[in-house]
Amino acid sequence: MRLSLKSAYFVSLVLIALFISSCYPAHTGSGGSLNAGGSGSGSGSGSGSGSGSTPASETIGGSVVGLVGTGMILEDNGGDDLPILANGAFTFKTAVSGNYAVTVKTQPTAPVQNCSVASGSGIATSNVNNILINCGTTGLTIGGSVSGLIGSGLVLQNNGGNNTTISGQANVPFTFSTPLNPGAAYSVTILTQPSNPPQVCSVVNGSGNANTNVNNVEVICTQPGFKISGSVVGLVQGPGDTLELQNNAGDDLFVTGDTTFTFPTQVTNGGIYNVHVFLPPNSQPQPCATFFYTGIAVTNVSTVLVDCEHNDWGWSSWYLSSTTTANNYAAVTTPLFPPNAIFPPNLSTPGGRDFAASWTDKLGRKWLFGGFGFPYPALQGKQNAAFLNDLWVYDPSVGGWVPANLPIFSNATGVPVFEVRTDPLELQDVPTGSTPGSRWGSSSWTDNSSGNLYLFGGQGVDSTGSEAVLNDLWKCTPGASVDATGAGTSSCPWTHVSGSTIGNASGTYVAQGTPGGAPGGRWAAATTTDASGNFWLFGGQGVDSAATTGLLNDLWEYNATANQWTWIGPAGSNIANQKGNYPASQGTSSGTTAPGGRQAATLWADAAGNIWLFGGFGLDSVGTGSSGPPPAGAILNDLWEYNIGTKQWIWISGSNVANQTGNYGSEATSNLSPGAAGNFPGSRWGAVGWRDANSNLWLIGGWGYGTSTTDPTGFLDDIWEYQHSTGLWIWWKGISNANQNTVFATIPIPFADGVPFVNNVVGGRRGAAIWAPDPLGFVTVFGGEGYDISNGNPPGYLDDLWIYLPFPN
Repeated sequence: MRLSLKSAYFVSLVLIALFISSCYPAHTGSGGSLNAGGSGSGSGSGSGSGSGSTPASETIGGSVVGLVGTGMILEDNGGDDLPILANGAFTFKTAVSGNYAVTVKTQPTAPVQNCSVASGSGIATSNVNNILINCGTTGLTIGGSVSGLIGSGLVLQNNGGNNTTISGQANVPFTFSTPLNPGAAYSVTILTQPSNPPQVCSVVNGSGNANTNVNNVEVICTQPGFKISGSVVGLVQGPGDTLELQNNAGDDLFVTGDTTFTFPTQVTNGGIYNVHVFLPPNSQPQPCATFFYTGIAVTNVSTVLVDCEHNDWGWSSWYLSSTTTANNYAAVTTPLFPPNAIFPPNLSTPGGRDFAASWTDKLGRKWLFGGFGFPYPALQGKQNAAFLNDLWVYDPSVGGWVPANLPIFSNATGVPVFEVRTDPLELQDVPTGSTPGSRWGSSSWTDNSSGNLYLFGGQGVDSTGSEAVLNDLWKCTPGASVDATGAGTSSCPWTHVSGSTIGNASGTYVAQGTPGGAPGGRWAAATTTDASGNFWLFGGQGVDSAATTGLLNDLWEYNATANQWTWIGPAGSNIANQKGNYPASQGTSSGTTAPGGRQAATLWADAAGNIWLFGGFGLDSVGTGSSGPPPAGAILNDLWEYNIGTKQWIWISGSNVANQTGNYGSEATSNLSPGAAGNFPGSRWGAVGWRDANSNLWLIGGWGYGTSTTDPTGFLDDIWEYQHSTGLWIWWKGISNANQNTVFATIPIPFADGVPFVNNVVGGRRGAAIWAPDPLGFVTVFGGEGYDISNGNPPGYLDDLWIYLPFPN
């Protein structure tokens, strides 16, 4: 198709106009935009503007000289009439916003006079007071115009007096209020230069003899330059922590560490600034992104942000706008890869849920199973939240989430189109020989040697259709992210390994440290995997050796190669509802010290194979909250270490009494931020955590205590690190109180989709799914129950996906 010359010319004008408007956004300040990349180069711009009517606020006035008659009426904008009774100042009764045009509507009589208007029209950007109505028969006016004015406070003089303050911006006409006799000398000078911003103005044609009205005096104001500055955040400080910034593809500036910066060359008023990272730092493998990096300089700019991503949240499910709110149902895109057609966007997603199981496979893909939340909506109507047994894989290479193990059918007419059946996602399911039943609060781990994904227990539906606590052990072997037909389902077939498919099975305990036996059915046990690939499980709410349901404190190890459980201890933990046995002081242990029974605690394994336990809902040293029927307890914040060599529990930190508020201190901001003695997280359950390469223990959220003693409990969003080398807690992020809403700060910023940003906030939540750091150090968090974007709404089941980059230290 070819355009005519006239059409092409018109289209070119439109495109040029669009290009200019995009490159020069109409705003005063910095553009809302992002530039991301390893080397920092990139393009993009943003602007912000508001709409709606602006109220009139500028008064219009001046002075009258030489009036001896009566009956004169002035008029502004053809309608605002003002009778003038005498010489002196006047102001129209109606303020304006924009144009003004003052004329003499009725000339004075008795005697008849012919009055003229000087500086009577313009655009009011501030109060106007320099209009001159001259009714004299011999007086000559002196005036002209000011150009390039953007500051305020400019005062002109004529012949060393008759001070005239100039109001407005850009090109402003002026007339001195005192006329001169014919032939009289005039000399226009500047009494006060403009400020805010400061300018230097000079007078041209400012002196001479007045033989007629003078209107060619020029006051020319130079255009100021504005500073372009900002700050660097989230940078790993140390060797190699210098990055090179450029503004407008030049004006290079080297910046070291997390700090503020200012480019050496100012940008002239009305000029563009465009900042990018020219050379990234060498102190970290992750890139640095620039936010608010471009715009038109009409004042000093201090908002440019270079964000090097550490201690930031990035919203990974940005392409699913529904994930800003809670209680979403699952969605499936099918066919995902239709034959001979453009691929549709992958809008599949698990529904909102908490206490789901999660794994990372050997290819780095992230898997999710079950939980309590919202299934795929049924044709008969949407269901309530319930136990789930759907399996999903998150793989960015296929556009995001893909459901697994769904049946496929074909439309046989014409070219076959394969689709998945979604009905298996709609209802609670009992376990079969090939699929675990619906459940939440399961334990999960990846066998590093085989790559199999293991699932144990939880609370859910057993093979009889009853709701119970479970102790069945399953494994699945991950297949391709998407089936070969492109229908849109992944593959990870399940195998029942051991344990009962009938719920509420009792634990089988043989001698401590001897392989054999099996843990009983349980919900929300704390789990971790050590460096050798062995799986560890502690406590939960479940069934002990005497068939009593309560809070457990038994520690188990599972060896996948031998398919054997080993009860590690402590002695007596085969019986539920054990109180914590704390030593006389922290940092010590004995053969009898041990944490009490608890559920929804957090467990880690350090590089040496020692097992660490924090918090949960359970039993402290005095059995707080246990007066009612079991299981009963309170919220804990004690930190324990199980030493793999001495086979003893050591009480490390926290209180031996439940329901403790946290002591936060100052929030850390860099990898050099130290911990402080006396700082510790408050009591909580349902938090998630991970271990970094230096065996530091990290903790996110949960339900429990912040710092407030008047309204202390709720959903938490704080991030803590227990630093192994110093034995101190560090508070990294999140508020020190409860029930914070989620903030998706990158939504209005162009090109910021999924990029970690310092102002993103993951709201308070518990029971989230977590995936340990990937090769670049990013931790991934999904859902849980907590607070979405909506202030004032109750908590709900979330399906948002986030990444977080912790500082290395």
